[in-house]
Amino acid sequence: MRNYNTITFDLVDGIGHIILNQPPSNVMNLLFFRELSDLVEKIDGMSTLKALVISGKGRHFSSGAQLDELLSLVGNGESGGKGINNHRLQEFLDRNYRTFLFFENLEIPVISAIRGVCLGSALELALFSHFRFCGEDAVFGLPETTYQLIPGIGGLSRISALAGKAKALELVLRGNTFPAEKALQYHLVDKILPKRMVVPFAVSFARSIMSNYRKGKSVIYLNKITMIHE
Repeated sequence: MRNYNTITFDLVDGIGHIILNQPPSNVMNLLFFRELSDLVEKIDGMSTLKALVISGKGRHFSSGAQLDELLSLVGNGESGGKGINNHRLQEFLDRNYRTFLFFENLEIPVISAIRGVCLGSALELALFSHFRFCGEDAVFGLPETTYQLIPGIGGLSRISALAGKAKALELVLRGNTFPAEKALQYHLVDKILPKRMVVPFAVSFARSIMSNYRKGKSVIYLNKITMIHE
């Protein structure tokens, strides 16, 4: 496994742990997206991987995509204009959608452990997990519309499926942040925990369900939460 600059990956006793590693905000810059795509290729089909936990280093999960870098990527620099190159933008979004979709399609449990901010593309990544646990301090949002953009890596469809179309449109169009309690109310997270317990709890939960895991039986597995020592 190669070393990365923006993420780390550890595999212990069958549980893989992806850590977004650009503190304090763990921003998702272009290098991050490239490295995550490469990591996905490396762990695809890894027979020793029985569960996966995704978290951020330090206080936060991630503040999302680095906007100025993204706009630089899709800017129409060839002609000297300042418009958006829709082809390059769509190519970028499609590539990262496939990367995020990898996690949803895994037949092993995938759990996001969220502390602090989880915004934009970071929230979209978390929504591709099978389970999401967050700290009491967690803050969520899809602020893209405040920059005249829309969530482009599956966030709208995922929130629609979990919270309903009306709530998804409200969250996307307003672009406001919302706290952990609202995320639980909208069914975007499965449990709120003291922030220091989020990652250990996610690992314990992964360990408790990774044997004979059956994707799509989330309610059954979530009922086991009371059996885990917090």
